[in-house]
Amino acid sequence: MLKLQILSFLVQVINRIFGEKVAVDFLNLVTKNQKFFFIDRIYDFDEKQPITRLTILLPGKGCEWAIKTGGCTMCAFGKRAQEIGKNFSANDLLALFQIALDLTKCQQPINLTIYNGGSFLNEREIPLEVQLKICQKVKEHPSIKKLFIESRVEFITQEKIRMLKNKLKNKKLMIGIGLEAQDDKIRNILIKKGLDKKDYEKAVKLLKENEVKVLTYVLLKPIYLTEKEAIEEAIKTIKYAFEVGTDEVALEVAFVQEGTIMDKLFKENRYKPPWLWSIIEVIKKTYNFGPIHIGGFEDEPPPIAIPSNCLICSSKIKNFLQQYRETHNIKLFNDLKCDCYELWEQEVKN
Repeated sequence: MLKLQILSFLVQVINRIFGEKVAVDFLNLVTKNQKFFFIDRIYDFDEKQPITRLTILLPGKGCEWAIKTGGCTMCAFGKRAQEIGKNFSANDLLALFQIALDLTKCQQPINLTIYNGGSFLNEREIPLEVQLKICQKVKEHPSIKKLFIESRVEFITQEKIRMLKNKLKNKKLMIGIGLEAQDDKIRNILIKKGLDKKDYEKAVKLLKENEVKVLTYVLLKPIYLTEKEAIEEAIKTIKYAFEVGTDEVALEVAFVQEGTIMDKLFKENRYKPPWLWSIIEVIKKTYNFGPIHIGGFEDEPPPIAIPSNCLICSSKIKNFLQQYRETHNIKLFNDLKCDCYELWEQEVKN
């Protein structure tokens, strides 16, 4: 691949002369269609309407927790980021970031989401100069109103938050925290999150005091839980997160990625991803607790098994879930029917 700083310059020139489509085609040709950014539509609870979101997949040094401990039992993101990002310098990361901004400016994204397969605030994963430069670019961007990043709680400090907010000025900052489960055993033994609830509560308090929005990730169906137990734990965790003070929750529905403990159990027929009916059940039971998103079923590395119902209704139900992501309209789930619903009911009653 061309040196990234040169590639960034060429993309800017082509974009300026020939337009965004030609520049994107050129980028895809050079990178062999490796996607590191995309545009989609989501419902934004601040704007109270569907908005355009730019998501950038920034290849940092990989999740430090995964590198040191093996990581969470369902997650292959951190190790994948480490493989891709080990040869990327700070300038390379900034060049990738600039390319994504240049090629989406005409689409006027309102939110910018950055995923780096770990903790954005960890300077060993994303260098401080990159963190601050990104915030500066967001401040200067004509359409972006909110920056969303993710971090483990140990990297959320008063000093770091003040540094980022000083660069962002009047732009909003939201930080995603992976709580996953409120039950200590499920969170730290089954999921291997390595997170104390007191530290989660402390981080939420610090962020709220500094006017930073908080999104909490909740995992639906960790390993070793029945469908019924998974639903009950997700509901309890969402309730707890809102009680602590999170602004929003993202229900992350388990899917199987190769190389994880979840993958091993799946291949031994000791685990399967949740029913789509279970997602709807959790959303219906928690809708009035506060703003809740539903995570997607596609990621990097690509999953080998995702949530599903039967062959007859899975595609239709997934379409309704996508409509919910864009509208937050709970009425979409009224009167959904399929013969497999009775099978799901029998499973969750046992």
